[in-house]
Amino acid sequence: MAFINKKPLTIIIGFLVVLQLSLFYYYSLSVEREYRAEKADLSSQAVMLTSNIEEQVSIVKGVSSFIQTVGFDADPILINQYLVTTYHNNSNNVMNIMIAPDGLIHYLYPLPGNTAILGKSLLLDSALSSPGMIQETIRSRGITIDGPRILAQGDYGMVIRQAIYENSAFAGIVSVTLKIDNIVNQLPLKNTQISVTADDHTFLFGNPSPAEETQLTVPVTVYNQHWLMSIPVPSQKKWEVLRSVLWIDIAFLLVIAFILYIFWHQSRFNRELERVVSIRTRDLRVSKRLYEKLAHYDSLTEIPNRRYFMDEFERLLQSAELTQTYTLFFFDLNRFKEINDTLGHSIGDQVIKTLASRLKGGPLPFKLFARTGGDEFVMIFSDLPREDIRVIAGQISGLISETLLISGAHLSLSTSIGVSLYPEHSLNKDDLLKFADMSMYQAKTLEDANFFIFDWELREKLEQKTMIAKYLHSALEREEFVLHYQPQINAVTGKMIGMEALIRWNHPEKGLIGPGTFIAAVEEAGLMIQLTDWVIREVCRQLCEWRAMGLPLLRTSINISNSWFYNRNLIENLLAVLDHHGLETSVLEFEITESTALLEEHYPLLQQMRDHGIVVSIDDFGTKYSSLNYLKHFPVNKIKIDRTFITGIGVSSIDETIIKSIVFVASQLGYDLIAEGVETQEQLEFLIKHNCPHIQGFLFFPPLPPEDIHKVAS
Repeated sequence: MAFINKKPLTIIIGFLVVLQLSLFYYYSLSVEREYRAEKADLSSQAVMLTSNIEEQVSIVKGVSSFIQTVGFDADPILINQYLVTTYHNNSNNVMNIMIAPDGLIHYLYPLPGNTAILGKSLLLDSALSSPGMIQETIRSRGITIDGPRILAQGDYGMVIRQAIYENSAFAGIVSVTLKIDNIVNQLPLKNTQISVTADDHTFLFGNPSPAEETQLTVPVTVYNQHWLMSIPVPSQKKWEVLRSVLWIDIAFLLVIAFILYIFWHQSRFNRELERVVSIRTRDLRVSKRLYEKLAHYDSLTEIPNRRYFMDEFERLLQSAELTQTYTLFFFDLNRFKEINDTLGHSIGDQVIKTLASRLKGGPLPFKLFARTGGDEFVMIFSDLPREDIRVIAGQISGLISETLLISGAHLSLSTSIGVSLYPEHSLNKDDLLKFADMSMYQAKTLEDANFFIFDWELREKLEQKTMIAKYLHSALEREEFVLHYQPQINAVTGKMIGMEALIRWNHPEKGLIGPGTFIAAVEEAGLMIQLTDWVIREVCRQLCEWRAMGLPLLRTSINISNSWFYNRNLIENLLAVLDHHGLETSVLEFEITESTALLEEHYPLLQQMRDHGIVVSIDDFGTKYSSLNYLKHFPVNKIKIDRTFITGIGVSSIDETIIKSIVFVASQLGYDLIAEGVETQEQLEFLIKHNCPHIQGFLFFPPLPPEDIHKVAS
């Protein structure tokens, strides 16, 4: 009897202890959740503040671009009119817009309220900026923010500035002045205790709170400014959570009392308990099914993920009838990495989400649509006639290419599509996915279409590519690579003015192999730096050998890949090779692709090459996406007209017009010019007529082995 009395008491005490511990844990989690929610809201305010300032920065960038285009010495009426238009387009937020050639405030709009600073020097008048800010603007060559502070006009605000350079020399400063109220009024700060301070907690703007209150803070980084956005910890939240926990505690105690009553006085307690357990078990089963469903869907796009796709594809194939066919489309976004690198991963996520929604809601009769990872998607179509594949590919491309407006940026995207067929290509889902993936990368190499249907020839090519990659390391070690040289001719004088070094693989079994067969494999194997270094050393060695034979040293161009620019100590190693062979830097010319020239991270190296006397030329100018605005900033000496335009001479008036435009631009900007791929007399006559006499092509000479060059050069 004593055991019967003690056992329920022990259970009750243990339950009460567990209950109090659980409630304390729940209370801690609830308080932490409230703090996280407050901090998340504060972070969103910080993002909004950054975005508002970025909108004003775009004004500075626009004025900078305008001044870089027309120059400080442009018609003052034109400059003032531009300032008036820009100000009125942004007058709700901007206090004034200023242009200061050589640091002297010469253009200012509007004048009312700002005449006190007109004509003053930013470099000399300390009242116009915070200490050291003008020097930082000039040194950084980027956007700087000065303030918030008391402005020279007496208002409290900030100044956004950018220095303008002409031919690497400081030319002036453009700026936009903002009242801090114009920034704050765009944020919901008035009815909150949110404040913004400097790193040392000096108050800047917002609604200051008592110093003794604990603060939640998030960092705000805007160009050169590092602020803290703060809000007092809401102490009342703790009491609200505590009250709710106490009510829960009281409720549980009442439940325990009720259970005790049932335990001692009602025999149906066990049946009620069993019923509750049954309900809980059913809820757990429902929750499990829900979680399994969530595990099969992509969290960003809310379409099926790779796991669901592979399971469902397997089910479709296993249940397929003998006459059933499936068409698998595998596609990704071309140059999507550039969006992530330039605009940020958050913008990239918005692009993926928007495109997934557009494709899902489009007029595509797919059986299954999923995101397999990154920017890659798959679609399966049932019983799709082969002749309709082009139509579906066009519809996918059309949906993706429609202009996207994401965070104020207009984005135009394209896609490459690979296609595999069931059962024609395989009965296995993994093979079909692999074949479609192969075909997608093949589609990226096509010029007249953006999709490719898998065939067995492609698989053989890829296997051959794999075999080539396998022997590349040993080919470098055994020195199986050789160089041929294609002369470059002045078509007017008939004299040889230079050469281009072109690599060949002298395979011991297959003979001489052109670069188109193995260069991609070299890139993928990570050997491009070693191969390029070998080419440079071999060119220098060959030039020395020709010099010893009495031949004149002619400038020799070498094709340089983007990866070579990441070579450590590039300039030092290059100069060491030239010094070892006793050669001047002027004997080398580096040909880079237009896409490589566009990467600003390479500009310092390209500029160093130019400074050392090495000629840098753009190999495929006009075939990618450059603009004249980019061209004037390229640290290059020479433009090479691509053979795709040369083949259009006498065939396409558009290609002829492009050639004329390139010749004109090169002459205006002082660039040397050469045309490659010249094979007919008609092409030659057209180029000479339009002031492009420097020629490279089979019309004069094909690439020649070194032993034949002396016959041409002598």
